[in-house]
Amino acid sequence: MARALVYEIVRLDESAAAEVHELLKTTWRDTYTGLFPESVILDAEKNWHSVETLRRQMKNRTVLFAGCRDGGRVLGMVRAAMADPETLRVYQLYVLPSEQGKGIGRMLTDYARESFPGTKRLVLNVAKGNVKAISFYERYGFSFSTESTLKIDQYEIRELEGKLEL
Repeated sequence: MARALVYEIVRLDESAAAEVHELLKTTWRDTYTGLFPESVILDAEKNWHSVETLRRQMKNRTVLFAGCRDGGRVLGMVRAAMADPETLRVYQLYVLPSEQGKGIGRMLTDYARESFPGTKRLVLNVAKGNVKAISFYERYGFSFSTESTLKIDQYEIRELEGKLEL
């Protein structure tokens, strides 16, 4: 008999940094292999998503780190913060490839919205070639009208800015 899935969305703190690091390592490799050079993916693992960097970011209580757990395992995470009194910026939303399509991304986004009462709009940036993420965000209600470039060392990432008015 199959085990029933019990998802729980919780705020994550520094004690979850190693788990979030592993989740980001897996999801980044799955999402960006072929879109970004290997050097960018490795730099993200080593610097942006290092356990130390995540712990430091998680100590900032104005930034929400939330995770979806099934039992003890983190299946997905969101990082968001208020950009201004009415605008919530979603910085990261990642779900393990094996868990995508089960509503986890929607639950995490809803949790982020509910964590910041008074939010009137959500904004985020997504890599232009990240078709799965763009499709998810469009189903959630985001529209994409602005394109920009993020420069990382010598590499440029084309991004789309998503906006959702509530």
